Amino acid sequence: MALRQTYLSMKKKLPDDAEAVLVIRGRGNDELAPSKELLDEFTRLKAEYSPESGYPSAVHYAWDKSDYERRFLDQIRKSARSMDRLRELSEKAATKDVFLICYEGEDKPCHRRLLLQIAKEDLGAQVDPRPFSPSDPGNERDQRAEQQLVLF
Repeated sequence: MALRQTYLSMKKKLPDDAEAVLVIRGRGNDELAPSKELLDEFTRLKAEYSPESGYPSAVHYAWDKSDYERRFLDQIRKSARSMDRLRELSEKAATKDVFLICYEGEDKPCHRRLLLQIAKEDLGAQVDPRPFSPSDPGNERDQRAEQQLVLF
């Protein structure tokens, strides 16, 4: 059991006993989402991206140019509300997998990984930073499905 992360299109593939927590602005957990100002700047910078910039994608470009990592870590650590919510989820993750979910795929930088970093470093949470895979041997629901397929 651990605090984990994945992206939105994987939500329906999570194990039945896992808890999914959307950390997307406007989806009920704004205290764990980037501030409106940071998100607006990030979005603006993505639109300015050019392949000639030397960055592999618009997301990588905007992440770097907005100083996203430093600003987001600072935002969360300075907010008692954010830290309380992250602590609550970390405590839940001691007995069940809790997945932090947003839009970015595994190949791009994302704030949910920063939330895991804070949970581990500041709160001593049990964290599993590996990307979620429905075919992971630890995924019991997939194991049951595979066993049923063998029977037919």
